[in-house]
Amino acid sequence: MAAIYKTDLLIIGSGLAGMSAAVFAANRNIRAVVTGGAGGFEYSSGLMDLWGASLTKQYEITKKPWTMLEKLRDQDPDHPLVRIKKETIQQAFLEITTALKHQGLTYSGYEEKNTLVMTPFGTLRPTYRLPSAMRSNSEAVRKKEPCLILDFKGLREFSAVFVREMMKKNWKDLRAKTLEFPDTRLQKEMFTPFLARSLETGQVQDKFLTLIRSAVKDETWLGLPAILGIYSSEKILNLLEAQTGLKIFEIPTSPVSVPGIRLREALVKALENTSVTLLQNQRVTKIIPRPKGEFHCEAGSDINPVAIRADALLLATGRFLGGGLYADRKSIREPLLGLPVYQPENRNQWHSRNYFDPSGHAISRAGIQTDDLLRPVFPDKRPVFKTLFASGTILARQDWVRTRCGAGLSIATGFKAIESYLGLREQPVEI
Repeated sequence: MAAIYKTDLLIIGSGLAGMSAAVFAANRNIRAVVTGGAGGFEYSSGLMDLWGASLTKQYEITKKPWTMLEKLRDQDPDHPLVRIKKETIQQAFLEITTALKHQGLTYSGYEEKNTLVMTPFGTLRPTYRLPSAMRSNSEAVRKKEPCLILDFKGLREFSAVFVREMMKKNWKDLRAKTLEFPDTRLQKEMFTPFLARSLETGQVQDKFLTLIRSAVKDETWLGLPAILGIYSSEKILNLLEAQTGLKIFEIPTSPVSVPGIRLREALVKALENTSVTLLQNQRVTKIIPRPKGEFHCEAGSDINPVAIRADALLLATGRFLGGGLYADRKSIREPLLGLPVYQPENRNQWHSRNYFDPSGHAISRAGIQTDDLLRPVFPDKRPVFKTLFASGTILARQDWVRTRCGAGLSIATGFKAIESYLGLREQPVEI
């Protein structure tokens, strides 16, 4: 028999939009269930971008996210972030970073501007909030003092030499070196999650310290791929700095991303012993709206079926990769409820002829249109269902990759959706 859950709110999707919404729900003691897969965190840098693209200079980044959002109000008034007040976005970031800090994952940044972070491609990326293990990354880039960048034999996701070659024009005292990670002599290929888990043990930490001391010359800074543990990154960073006297920082790597895994683990931990139930690796496969406004949902598989009855739904299923949107040869559709999808009239208009078109591609702005409460709407602006909400990258009229606003979009709209749900729930019942 299927396991049966009865809940006030079902959050469909366990990426950053769904998990942050779950934290906001837990903070308000809302009885909720979260379903989904891995959530794509392994593809995430672990950084929290708000807005990183300049709206005044093509192909350039910006350090002024709030200024760009103000300009966006004139250029693209239907963008989801424009429809949320600055104070609400700030509150959402504060609330999610506070929850993460309680789980040992501290994020920091400036109130009004972005921080520029060194990437594995030797470029600089603007971000609004970054984890402690990357905090010194931007300071090292700014000061350009003697710095050693390390990588490890068999690790394909990161090349210290490549970073040095890309940055040496403006940073002369930058050196690169490849080492053999402790106890990996017989391994031909390694991945960052394996190295991170290894560094959780005291024995490997001691060997790693010896390795660092043998590699450093006169450098005061040490840059590493993001491998400083999964659950104890701040403790490991503090230990290494205290024992070596170096200022150490992580550089985000290509997937599989350790900072992304840390972020997910901290969010999962933040939901323990709260009003929110997390059904990990249980995807919703069917939704049946009922006459009285509630929803009957099916999740899981034939072997492990789950039935969920919810008074309200929050759709945070992402885009094509997450399964929130599906494209065939003719059109784009939303697969769970068949919701109206904002999209170009025909497939020929999906992509620009210029791949690097500064205005992006029309398909990137496809998605679900909503009212001011983040409820999906019909073309005539009527809500499809009174208690159906949507948040994150499934939303229409935004291009989060090009504009570098993915985390901000997910966090802010997740917060707004929970506030909207609460507002409707607290309305007096008509008799």
